[in-house]
Amino acid sequence: MKAFHVAVILFIIAASVSLAGCTTTAPNPKIADMKGVAKQLTVSINNDLGTLKAGIRNNSLALTTSGLAGPGAEAVLAENLMHHPWAVSSLVISRDGIVTTAVPRNHAGMTGRNLSWQPQVRRANAERVPVVSTVFFMEEGFTGISQSFPVFSPSGEYLGYTDITYPADVFLGRHIEPVIRSSGYDVWVTQLDGTEIFDTTKEEIGKNILTDPVYADPVLQEVVSRIIKEPSGTTSYVFWDKEWNRNVTKTAVWDTAGIDGAAWRVVVTSAERETGVKTTSVPVTPETVGAATDARYTNLTRFVRGAYAYAQEHGKEAALREFNNPNGTFIEGDLYVFAYDMNGTVLALPYQQGLLGTDRTGISDSNGVAFIDRMTEVARDGGGSLYYLYPNPADNYREEFKFSTVMPVDNDWFVGAGMYLPELPAGFNRTERDELVERVKQARGYAHVQGAGRAIAAFNDRNGTFADGSWYIFAYGYNGTTLALPFQPEVIGSNRLNFTDTHGVKIIGWEISAAKRGEGFVYVDYLNPDTGLPGLKLCYVAPVDDTWLVGSGIYTDRL
Repeated sequence: MKAFHVAVILFIIAASVSLAGCTTTAPNPKIADMKGVAKQLTVSINNDLGTLKAGIRNNSLALTTSGLAGPGAEAVLAENLMHHPWAVSSLVISRDGIVTTAVPRNHAGMTGRNLSWQPQVRRANAERVPVVSTVFFMEEGFTGISQSFPVFSPSGEYLGYTDITYPADVFLGRHIEPVIRSSGYDVWVTQLDGTEIFDTTKEEIGKNILTDPVYADPVLQEVVSRIIKEPSGTTSYVFWDKEWNRNVTKTAVWDTAGIDGAAWRVVVTSAERETGVKTTSVPVTPETVGAATDARYTNLTRFVRGAYAYAQEHGKEAALREFNNPNGTFIEGDLYVFAYDMNGTVLALPYQQGLLGTDRTGISDSNGVAFIDRMTEVARDGGGSLYYLYPNPADNYREEFKFSTVMPVDNDWFVGAGMYLPELPAGFNRTERDELVERVKQARGYAHVQGAGRAIAAFNDRNGTFADGSWYIFAYGYNGTTLALPFQPEVIGSNRLNFTDTHGVKIIGWEISAAKRGEGFVYVDYLNPDTGLPGLKLCYVAPVDDTWLVGSGIYTDRL
């Protein structure tokens, strides 16, 4: 669902609407296919929810014997959590709302905390049945779902419950993203209270389409109200395309997923045709990076500095007007200037002007890299560079790797620009990402059991299981001290907080920042021990405790 902008878009309900249960005069093959996709998604989501439920049910049975606290309870929860590497945590909560066990161990500080005030805790303890909660905002900075199962004593006395908590959009994306890639459809998901819990336009996740002012148009409210009230159905409307570049007529088909109290409307949409206003596309083809790479980096730096100088000379209002002009002076080949305030709100995006004024804090690319948050961190730190995936207007908005440089204009906002790298593979498949996360979490679990000293020694052992070529585990202290880097023993013990990779990206600081947020993905350009050459890789890092992290990565040349 895209944010509604009254000044730009007139939302139109098609005259001919196919409602759930109504008879149509002639079947529409495309709508029939979309209904099939919606049903496929709801079945897949429900099956996965059932798998999660089976795991926490087994936890519940084991806790009846082990008790709600202690090493036995921790082992039970940790074993199940390892089967779902994309999940965040697993807790045991007493009938009084007190956390008695929390895993992984970096969440152990939650033990003893009274959470009886939280709606999902009150509900689970009141109903005493398996429950899939509504989404709630977690301390880690994202919306999560708690899926719980009650725990009873051998005599049948209610003791409390155990849960597993995971980001709603990550869980749903595992099912939806492959369908989007294979079918070309778009998908968004909402709770019955109107809260969006998944959207390919990630800025919309967490917004309430019934109450948020950007959705206040009466015609739009009529449509979204129908979607929420009816378990399934079909409609048509006009809205932004998923690139926020032009208006298109869309067909929407929805169905309902969810178990144990959860009911999620899964909405599949398809753009039918272009209507209304369209912004200008970049009138060039993407440039191939080869021998001219160094020159392109130099040109990128010059381009961003020119935008900074223009803003300093002409002032913010005039500069943003020029930066947002698709035919202006700050369009040069596939380079264009973007601008954000230091809180992550869009100030300039010439080819995605539907996003102007949108808060993009927490937005990640399709590999899970939270690039907007990192961009603002780099700008606050005086400027610098980073990598991420982003639609390329010069290549029909195909998602490509992008290397961007940002500079603060003042304490309130910054400018930036980026060069696309179409020769690099743009995606890491879900299986590889899951394996990467599991590998890192296994290393973290090893550190929790063996202690820091023995774990770091094992990570640095080039003949051990943690130094498997390019899959090696690395470790850093939060102060930047190198703890484990098996193929570069000469840097062990050195401080690399300000270390930059081949292209000047401060990768250690980025990894520390992601770990301090709870865990996360980053991109680095770094030596590949399998080839002896630098290569771009997707890294995943996780905190061991509040002083150090572990991580590993996948190189693009392994795809």
